[in-house]
Amino acid sequence: MLDAAVVGGGPGGLFLARLLMLRGTARQVTVHERNAPDATFGFGVVFSDRTMSAFERADPDTHRRIVEASVAWTDMELRYGGRSLRYGGYGFTAIARKTLLAILQEQAAEAGAELHFEDPADALELTSAHDVVVAADGVNSATRNALADRFGTLARPGAGKYVWFGTRAPFEVVTFPFVQTAFGAFAAHAYPYGEGLHTFIVETDETTWRAAGLETSTERSAAPGVSDTYAQELMEQVFAEQLQGHPLLVNNSKWANFLHVSNRSWSHGNLVLLGDAAHTAHFSVGSGTKMAMEDAIGLAAELASRGAEEPVEGALHRYEARRRPETERTQRWALPSMRWWETFGSRMDRDPDRFGFHFLTRTSAIGLAGLRRRHPERIAAAEEAYAHEAPRTAASVPGGHALGAPLRLGGTLLRNRLVVVAADRAERQIRACEAYSVAGSSLVLADWRRPVGAGESDAWRAALERVSLDDTTLGVVLRALDTAVADRAEAVGFPVVEVVLDDIGHYGEAEAAEHALLERKFLGSLPAGAALIAGLGCPETGAYENDRLVERALGAAEAGACALHLRALDSTDLTHALEHADRIRTATGLPVVLACRDGWALEVPAGRAEGRHSLLHTALVAGRIDAVSGWPLTGPGR
Repeated sequence: MLDAAVVGGGPGGLFLARLLMLRGTARQVTVHERNAPDATFGFGVVFSDRTMSAFERADPDTHRRIVEASVAWTDMELRYGGRSLRYGGYGFTAIARKTLLAILQEQAAEAGAELHFEDPADALELTSAHDVVVAADGVNSATRNALADRFGTLARPGAGKYVWFGTRAPFEVVTFPFVQTAFGAFAAHAYPYGEGLHTFIVETDETTWRAAGLETSTERSAAPGVSDTYAQELMEQVFAEQLQGHPLLVNNSKWANFLHVSNRSWSHGNLVLLGDAAHTAHFSVGSGTKMAMEDAIGLAAELASRGAEEPVEGALHRYEARRRPETERTQRWALPSMRWWETFGSRMDRDPDRFGFHFLTRTSAIGLAGLRRRHPERIAAAEEAYAHEAPRTAASVPGGHALGAPLRLGGTLLRNRLVVVAADRAERQIRACEAYSVAGSSLVLADWRRPVGAGESDAWRAALERVSLDDTTLGVVLRALDTAVADRAEAVGFPVVEVVLDDIGHYGEAEAAEHALLERKFLGSLPAGAALIAGLGCPETGAYENDRLVERALGAAEAGACALHLRALDSTDLTHALEHADRIRTATGLPVVLACRDGWALEVPAGRAEGRHSLLHTALVAGRIDAVSGWPLTGPGR
């Protein structure tokens, strides 16, 4: 049996202490908590039905007590644009954080754990006196920070601002109100957690936060335990309609940036990280409390299965191997969700149904087929709004796919959203363009980045006329700064011109800025009558790890581009490319054409519920992209 020490008396540390004693894994567990037993920040904690089931399997008695002290609901509600949109089929349980801590303290003590409060113990010093030491000391873990190099810690703050309040204003289910103000957009996460109390988290972007004077009030309330009363009063005004005359309640309420934490390793010798000390995930997809208590279940199980002669390090490695895939999956969902909340203000001009659809699809947690089963009416409403917003023509949507909707690029109206780039020698290129036109693409781009003969203009003018009979637009692709070819394209009279900007990822900062300036001048020199598209390469880095793509997209928009073509490599993951597309579309407001390699289908193949077709349909309806370049297995038809 083990002698264990836990540094941090939060829910994860307390639950672990109980499980170790309850299962007879430890002869002694000592919990060291730096605060008093009734000192806690925050308001309510939310658990999913899946997490509650895990609690019940691990400890039925503690599960029963949590259920008795909590509230549950199955819907969520989005309030936006004067409408309230309900989305059902989700299971949530919420409990006051203070009540949860009291239950877990009593349960841990009842199982035989020793609880020491107002005891800021040093985990490193405890390792020599105990068989295993668990650092459950939170997102700002002193233990982890002291060994950051050993754990391989990466801590990155998000760009958005958030603050936690409480309120007695009535909210039956988790509710997300969005409000536009003179400063910018604010949004809240409101949910009940018992005794007529509700959590009320407010989020906004930094520009809005500064415009509202919240930077100054945040500085004034920096001390521990001090709440930002200016923010409290201002948010009561912003959300007056939602609060219905009720005040906001404070408890160390101050603006902060969410800290995304990951570690290369969770243990060092007999010292192991648990909960927020090991990993964090944005509260919009769950809670640190949920993940910490699930960690406790996993760690307790591995320590219990340890052989009599096995070193404790083996159990700690198995714990990490067991829990890491689940936590990393949650983090993969949480990052795009966090980014969505950081940028929601830029989407506040959208139709409510499509805004809600963008919200629902901000992560890959539930695919399109799953959303149709849960919210058939809401998904149908978003698709109808998408079709209604498209330019009115006689075109139909093939197989219900969003690619069939018309699209306007500058002064050019496309009958559908399927774009093809024809790259071949000139004589073959013309035939290929005409073939794609007959097959049903609404925009065919002839790739003139290869040498094009000066005497071929008449042949291309004739091709322009022929494809127009198929209601297809013929455009041209140019290489940036190639003025000679640009002159030939102007002579032909192509109505759409794409300029593919060079890859400057390997340039130094000054060289890249100089080259980008030359490209903008080149774009600005092109004929004003043509719809100008800027072609951009999709970076291998994450969408929020590098701002260069956004800077180039903004530069192209300033130079007169009416659309952007994100040219992803064949090896690029579609989800990765969609994140980049969404970001540049949000930043510029321009339509985005996304390159998608061949081999996808417009309709669902037999036996497949999800696929590239559904990802593209979802992205189009949500407004992350506006068209797709590349040829599908099944053409859109005529």
